[in-house]
Amino acid sequence: MVYLNPGGFNFGPQNLDGYGISNIVFAVVYSIFLLAGCIYLWLHRHHPVVKMRKVVLMLSSVLVIHVFCFMVFTVYTMNGAWPCSVEYWAMNLYLPIGIGLWQAQNQQLLIVSRQQTQLIHSNDTYKPLLPNRGRGFGTPRYWLWRFKIWYYNISTQGKYEGFVLIGIIIQVRNVPKDYCRKKRLNTE
Repeated sequence: MVYLNPGGFNFGPQNLDGYGISNIVFAVVYSIFLLAGCIYLWLHRHHPVVKMRKVVLMLSSVLVIHVFCFMVFTVYTMNGAWPCSVEYWAMNLYLPIGIGLWQAQNQQLLIVSRQQTQLIHSNDTYKPLLPNRGRGFGTPRYWLWRFKIWYYNISTQGKYEGFVLIGIIIQVRNVPKDYCRKKRLNTE
């Protein structure tokens, strides 16, 4: 029988009952299968079907979310062996970064699908390149113009990954500030 303490962790011995052991077994077996799949994808990353999915982005998102998932499965069994601050850092770093990378991966797949659809209906055989006149560094107005050209020429995936990166930087910057403000986490 599983007894969940309504007051939270009691910092007693580990919960090695049937539920706790089944959590650990499931987490370990799931990790073995996940890592085997990741190794298989990494070894076949040059195959065209896998290559267009950005394997590094896909594996990083899956592995970051898996670390958080593994911690969730082992929290009950550990019975308070991890302090609240460890759970705080996992909830505020691993989970948002993993979800952000996962969304970037999903957006990348959507963009590939749209590009394939446009390729079917396209009549253009080539895109003309902009001339390079080599005028040196130029004025700020010149650089604004170059930024505008760069922004319009960068792919939608590049823009989306840039926005995800900005979100991750904001999250990583704000988490230590919030941690220092919470006295409950700093008294352990």
